[in-house]
Amino acid sequence: MSANAHDIKVLNGLIEALIDCADGYAEAARDAIEPRHSQWLDRRASQHLQLAETLKAAVRDRGGSPEDNGSILAKAQRAFSGFKQALLGNQDNIYTLTHSAEAQVRERFEKAVADTALSATTRDIVRRGLEHPPLSDSQLGDLGDPQA
Repeated sequence: MSANAHDIKVLNGLIEALIDCADGYAEAARDAIEPRHSQWLDRRASQHLQLAETLKAAVRDRGGSPEDNGSILAKAQRAFSGFKQALLGNQDNIYTLTHSAEAQVRERFEKAVADTALSATTRDIVRRGLEHPPLSDSQLGDLGDPQA
């Protein structure tokens, strides 16, 4: 087992969570009735994927193979819940689901930052991830702003 195995595993878990969230946003964007919601959701998906790419580079730097897909569990959960019903409902539902999805990803990042088994350099990369747009400032108010 490589000295970086734990760091790679944690980073890949974060990548998977970001991809899951981005996939959910992309699906919701395709189903959005209002163009401003679709555009906002597409932007959020792109931001999550951009952060995932940063973490993938860190995995490669540590000699690992980065995760390229989200989890099967997340795909199943999206199929049965969430964004489609919210989009058919009201804006408050979209806000609630979006906030919940981003809070879950943020929690995973915070848990990783607190992981004392992570190397200092990996912990720093994860900490910087918390400052990245989808996790630092959710901009959820943009959903209610037609100019967003």
